[in-house]
Order: sequence, then structure tokens, then C-alpha cells
Amino acid sequence: MKKGKQRIYSLIDFFTCMMDQFGQVIIVDLLYSIPVLIFGGIMFGLSFVTTLNIFIVFLLIPLLSPFTAGLFYCAGRVTLKEKLSAVRDFKKGMKTEWKPFVINSLAAYVITCGIYITMQIYRGGLSNPVILTSFIMSTIFVLFFVCFENAFLTMLVTVDIRPSQAVKNAVLMFIGGLLYHLKAIISLVLVIFVISSVFILTGDPLTAMLALLIPCAVVLPMLWANIIVYNVFQTVEKHVVVSKTEEKEEKQTVEAGEDQYSELSYEELMQYVKGDPEEYVYIGGRMLKRKTIIQMAQEMQP
Repeated sequence: MKKGKQRIYSLIDFFTCMMDQFGQVIIVDLLYSIPVLIFGGIMFGLSFVTTLNIFIVFLLIPLLSPFTAGLFYCAGRVTLKEKLSAVRDFKKGMKTEWKPFVINSLAAYVITCGIYITMQIYRGGLSNPVILTSFIMSTIFVLFFVCFENAFLTMLVTVDIRPSQAVKNAVLMFIGGLLYHLKAIISLVLVIFVISSVFILTGDPLTAMLALLIPCAVVLPMLWANIIVYNVFQTVEKHVVVSKTEEKEEKQTVEAGEDQYSELSYEELMQYVKGDPEEYVYIGGRMLKRKTIIQMAQEMQP
């Protein structure tokens, strides 16, 4: 994403990002929808031969995670207003980001199964104060995990950062970025509401599924990923300075001595240079990579 005039995030900007590369976006949607239909069909069939049918269906989460990596990588490029090459970038995302996405999906699978089991336990028992308290605590935990996951995945595809550091930042940004997280969650709920309305209006689940199959296949995947990445990146941008697309510009800015942190003294910078160069440090009101601080200190060394 190019520097210059400050970007104004809005609904118009969101859809402009999508429409500017609409053809490539549709191709990405299809690249993701094909494995969804294949694995979904397999899981649906297996659900009839075991009593643990719902847990079999939930296996779609880890099975699709490498493809989800490709999808989110493409969504990151769209959000950053970079040129999108659907097939190339989808494959690149799968190749470079599959491992953290798989690990995250395994955690998501366990938590999703836990949510289902918990809902069965809580059903009809919320009048009990103990169960009600437990339900509230579980809801808060689910909200935290969803926000954490969205921030973690967004950082992986928009920021030059290691997964371990992304985990730490995702936890730290839970409160500070809560507004953006809620915007993403509410937007996704609205999408679900629209889809559910089709089922209600038709009155026939099979008819509704057939009517929604093609529209969902060519629109829904990137819409889902972009809603998350576009909203959450706004808080990532505030806390993580060096994005993948800005790293070169940031380096040039530091070398030229024009960085926004240049008003800090050499002694102040030296307080932050010890530690992992790839780690992000809170300095000057924002988070900056330690290696950038080291470069700045070297430039100012007496």
C-alpha cells in the first residue's frame, strides 16, 4: 500500500477494493469453493456413517486451512490495494502461510467442538446461576478467541512478522482493536442473516441451497475474508508500523533520518535495542520492529 494521502476506510473504500479487481476476486472465490465443495461432500457423507456426525463436519476447519491461507493472502493484497494475480497469489499464500494456518485451525477445531458440547450442557439450564455464570464466561472466551484469530490471521498476510510475534500482538491488541473486531463480527452476522433469510423465505432448504450455491461460490469466500482483513487491518496498521508493502519505504525513511521517531534521543533509543531484532517494541506511542530501532540508533550514534 503506497504512502501519501491518508487512507479513509469506509464502506465505499471496502467495495472499491473488491470491484477494482473483481475478475481476479471471482477466480479466488472459485479456487476456494472447489475444495470446500469436495471436502464438504466427503464430510457430509461420512456424517451418515457415524454417531459423531457433527464432529466429522467440524473437521472441515483443519482440512481447508491450507486453502484458507491462500484465500486470506489474496484478501490481504486486496485490502492493501496491491495488484492481485488470483492463481499465483493463492498458491503463494498456501505455500508460505499454510503452517500457522493449520496450527490455528486445529485450535479452532478443538474450541468449536468445545462450544458445541458446552451449548448442549447449557441448554435449558440458564436459570441456574452457576450455569449462567459459566455461560457468560464461555461467551467472553469465544469472543476473545474470535478476535485473537482474526488479528493473528490478518497480521500473517499483511505484515512482515513471525507467527510467534503475531500471537503476542494479537493478544495485546484485543482491547485496543475491539471496535474493529466488532465491526468485522457484526458485518459477518449481517451476511449470515441475509443468507438465512433466503432459507426462511423459500421455506424449502433444498431449494434455498440450490439457489444460493452459485452466488455463494463466486462471492462469499473473498467477501468473508475481506470483511475480516479489511476491518482488522485498521487496528494492525495502528500498532504494527512496518507492513509487507511498506518495509522498503520504512528502511529508506530511516536511512534518510526522516522517520517520525527521529525526535527521540540516542539514549532513549538505546533502551530498546536489546532483545530479538524481529520483536515489536512499543515506542513513541506505537509498535515498531526492534531492528528498525537498532538502525535508527546506529545512525544517531555519537
